[in-house]
Amino acid sequence: MRLVSIRNALLFVGVLALAGTPAARAETYSITDLGSLGGANGSGALALNGRGVAAGYSFVQGTNFVHAMINRYGVVEDLGTLGGTQSLARAINDAGDIVGWAYPTGVAVQRAVLWRNGQIAALGTFGGNASDARDINDAGLVVGSAFDAEGAERAFWWQGDVLHDMGTLGGSQARAYACNEWGDIVGWAAVPNDVGLQAFLGKPDGELYGLGTLGGPTSHAYDVNENVHLCGWSTLTQSLPPSRGWFWANGIMKSVGTLGGIYSAAFGLNNFDQVVGASTRSDEVQVAFLWRNDQMTDLNTLLIAGTGWFLTRAWDIDDRGAIVGEGIVNGAPRAFLMTPSSTVSVPPGGVNTLQFAGGTPNPMQRGGAFAFSLPSSAPARLELYDASGRRLRALAAGMFGAGTTRVPWDGRDESGHSLGPGAYWARLEAQGQTLTRAFVVVR
Repeated sequence: MRLVSIRNALLFVGVLALAGTPAARAETYSITDLGSLGGANGSGALALNGRGVAAGYSFVQGTNFVHAMINRYGVVEDLGTLGGTQSLARAINDAGDIVGWAYPTGVAVQRAVLWRNGQIAALGTFGGNASDARDINDAGLVVGSAFDAEGAERAFWWQGDVLHDMGTLGGSQARAYACNEWGDIVGWAAVPNDVGLQAFLGKPDGELYGLGTLGGPTSHAYDVNENVHLCGWSTLTQSLPPSRGWFWANGIMKSVGTLGGIYSAAFGLNNFDQVVGASTRSDEVQVAFLWRNDQMTDLNTLLIAGTGWFLTRAWDIDDRGAIVGEGIVNGAPRAFLMTPSSTVSVPPGGVNTLQFAGGTPNPMQRGGAFAFSLPSSAPARLELYDASGRRLRALAAGMFGAGTTRVPWDGRDESGHSLGPGAYWARLEAQGQTLTRAFVVVR
């Protein structure tokens, strides 16, 4: 795969407003211990599916081994392994399908696995010994990484029992971390000559596009939401330790800052662009954070006094504002769930706001598609504009049903001419709102 940077092509484009904002902001949160499997070294929660089910890991009683664990409405379940000693759950979708890794019988190496309907299945490798599944969307698209016979780690997407190599940005290795419902995939990939690792955005069977860094040679993309906004981590200079978490939208990567220390990393975000992760304070103690409206807050300061918790890392946040992660309570490491005292009203699995993902893939070479979701049936109009504001084409107009609509585009304007390379705008009007998304055409 060739290295293509979309950062410079969109530097003049400001970060666009997100479709909808939370109905209420909570000043304090309640916290719930998500339990464990009895091990002395505790547990951690890595993902939340928006239906109240959390997934992660726990040490098993009487051992130093971890097993994949979920907490389903207060009930802790051990997901088991492939017959070996250890496993870990990294992500869970609305249907309750879970992905992660597990050890096979007699082998102490990670194999990517899918837990579905109470059964565990290995997803394979690229000829090497190890693999890891890191995310799954509601359509069953799984992303992660697997090693090939030469020992190189390669990003994969998996669907329909087939493992697909996503390629790189010109180097030898890559890893996929997350995917959204539109099939956008993010992670990191090596650049030519393996002189650095760069965050990427891609699609199944598509090219990888490099997103740049915050100044150093390395960046990772850890999550992507339905608006194709991303979060991750980047070095600032050629040498560690100074590094920062970042938020990316429409070609712009910006630092989320720190809580006074030299490090932060952004691990998860929701569709309201609320970001969670970990940051060091001025005393270089690491704590979990919430970033929203360009402000980072120590999650420990949002807890009701006297809980006994110290939160070290936040991994995921759903559209209700609920957060899961890792902390310490009464001296023991534990998985936690934080719930705001006033939550966003989002029906599980439903869409309660107008959503516009913009164009995919982005950048485009020979056209693509534009997707939007309506919470209820309504008239909508989708148009394309150039950078000067001149309308180029009306792609769709009329009444559309609730849910997701995908509008194909052949790369041409209303006169049938192919658009030249450059930055453009897609504009959606529906339900009294106007949403715009930037996209790039490359040749």
